[in-house]
Amino acid sequence: MQPEQVAQNACLIYDASGRSWQLPYLGRNYRVEYPGGKIYDPEGNEVPLYLSILMLHYLVTADGTPLAGQWISYRHLPGGDIYIGPFHQRAIQPFLHSFGRQPENFCRAAAALGGIKGPGRGVNMIIPVFPRVPLSFILWPGDEELPSSANILFDAQASSYLPTEDYAHLPALVITEMKKYLEQHPD
Repeated sequence: MQPEQVAQNACLIYDASGRSWQLPYLGRNYRVEYPGGKIYDPEGNEVPLYLSILMLHYLVTADGTPLAGQWISYRHLPGGDIYIGPFHQRAIQPFLHSFGRQPENFCRAAAALGGIKGPGRGVNMIIPVFPRVPLSFILWPGDEELPSSANILFDAQASSYLPTEDYAHLPALVITEMKKYLEQHPD
């Protein structure tokens, strides 16, 4: 793949002299070496393998298709209906467990990662994970009569940027980063 084309498809900056892409991830810029594929965080540390794989999948899958601006559930991603149970266990349940009774903390942490308020009912924050991979986290706080509920939605063109399996794992990484932010900024 030509690095300039990858940059265009994934909405990145390619530095030809440094032979690397600048890849925004949750509001921070990472450096991806070309052609080796090593990835470094903003402090210059090599990124763990698991996150590196997701980042490289983004680079090789991105085809430049414009985002639809319409939200779909995991079930509607290609093959998503087969993996819906594990998606709920890996994404929805941890989101509910972490923020179901703390919508204000959810909004604060999501905003720290670049999230903006989304449309619709409930507490909805759209977090840009990669330049063309927004996730819509929606929380409906519970009360004495009803338990909290949640959902995580994807742009209708999500499959143009990552394989469906990656979308089962990506929300957990975002939730972990939100929790880290709250630990570092408890007020």
